[in-house]
Amino acid sequence: MAAKNNVFTDKETINWFNASKALNVAKQGLTNFLDTQLQNVHAAVGRSCGNCPIEKLIPCPTNPYCNKKKRNYCPFHKSQKPQPCPTSDHVKQNIILQHRYHGPSWRNTRAENWAQDYWEIGKCFLPPDGYSHVCSVQESDFNGVISIMLNCLYFQTCLSLSCLSPPPPDKQCPLEKVIQFKIKSLMHIQYCVSFVH
Repeated sequence: MAAKNNVFTDKETINWFNASKALNVAKQGLTNFLDTQLQNVHAAVGRSCGNCPIEKLIPCPTNPYCNKKKRNYCPFHKSQKPQPCPTSDHVKQNIILQHRYHGPSWRNTRAENWAQDYWEIGKCFLPPDGYSHVCSVQESDFNGVISIMLNCLYFQTCLSLSCLSPPPPDKQCPLEKVIQFKIKSLMHIQYCVSFVH
């Protein structure tokens, strides 16, 4: 019982909580910058037709999206048959060229909204899963903000090379160190919360 009472007075635990607060402050500080720069990325990749869902723009099969366990059924494409659309295909190719690894997160984005919503373009640079329902930079977490800045080559034009690793994960990259620190801090916080309860 005594150990439970000392959790919030332990110096290491307090440091983890402070680190978590610092990550939130850093994310808030980067939000306006990222929001503005994503508008520039949107202008650079172009505007789609606004009618094509992503399922129509990606051929079947495309790993890791298509998982055809049944011969005539693809859970990603469902009833959508891929169809060429010169306007949207051009935007899709520009997004691929802007992605550091040429592998955008197509599951996160709604291509129908590429014409008017720069955030939908930004979502292509997020981690592969878990961000499809995030509607803005402000709703994203620190990992999402940093992922966009690392994965989108456009940010090489507006950030110092010392902030971007040439490709992540580079143990010497300051942003990678922060990401690793965030993961460790979240794991520690989860442990502390489960220990208290």
